[in-house]
Amino acid sequence: MTGLSVTLTEAQESDRAFFIEVHHLAYRTHIEAMFGWDADLQREYANSAFDSENIFIVWLDGEQVGVVGLDILPDFVWLKQLYILPTYQRKGVGGFVVRWAIGISQSRKKELRLQTLKVNVSAVEFYQRYGFEISEETDTHWELSRAVDGCFHEK
Repeated sequence: MTGLSVTLTEAQESDRAFFIEVHHLAYRTHIEAMFGWDADLQREYANSAFDSENIFIVWLDGEQVGVVGLDILPDFVWLKQLYILPTYQRKGVGGFVVRWAIGISQSRKKELRLQTLKVNVSAVEFYQRYGFEISEETDTHWELSRAVDGCFHEK
């Protein structure tokens, strides 16, 4: 998809329900595969994530299509959430958001880091196209990082 009209706006309290919805729709399959689905626990997790601040709503052509959270920490930039509604995945929206996060980390001369569930292999492949490398592994997650001067070539 070319000529995307993607914008980001700072999340407001009125965006909470959308944040929870997109979290559930974008990640439920992966969470179920690893842990099973506990609706109350996931609602609690999503609410806590929304409350962590530095959350942005992703818009495509004036429609809410996703959320992203980004923290600028002393030693690195943390891409803490990136959830795109399933019907808008694989259309360039996520790539736009990742390039935005890369730009922020580069301008601050800080490494960009994130984590994703181990069952979400497509996410790992997606981030690797933007120059991320697996840097750590836990029982449940891959942590990926992108060096400050890391080059990337979309594949």
